[in-house]
Amino acid sequence: MERIDLFIKGGIAVGGTLISYLVNGFGLAFAVLLGMMIIDYATGILAAIVNKNLNSSIGRNGFIRKMYIILLIGAIYLLGQAVQGLSYVGDGVTIAYIVIEFISITENGGKLGVPMPTQVKKVIAVLKDGGKNDKAL
Repeated sequence: MERIDLFIKGGIAVGGTLISYLVNGFGLAFAVLLGMMIIDYATGILAAIVNKNLNSSIGRNGFIRKMYIILLIGAIYLLGQAVQGLSYVGDGVTIAYIVIEFISITENGGKLGVPMPTQVKKVIAVLKDGGKNDKAL
């Protein structure tokens, strides 16, 4: 067992394939969420480097939270397959997390000093306050 990492990666791949088969695939929303998570993680690291506060504990904890979200959504997709009438709940929850990741990506851009268009700032403000101040648009 010199290459335990290959064994672990293979197990993860088989597990993901099995779960995907059980729930008839995760769909586009899940693929978009994974992409957004990768972008958020990468921009978070870049922001930490630029601001000189890169911390492996914070990065590890962020990765663990993202793994939990993936597991939670997998469980919701499974539940949606088991309980009639809940088949679209998984996509709904996934889309909610996509919005959260998008907000985080834009916040990371702000930490990097990237100028943000006014309209994007307004949309983010509405998303962050739960639509209570949608007159800002």
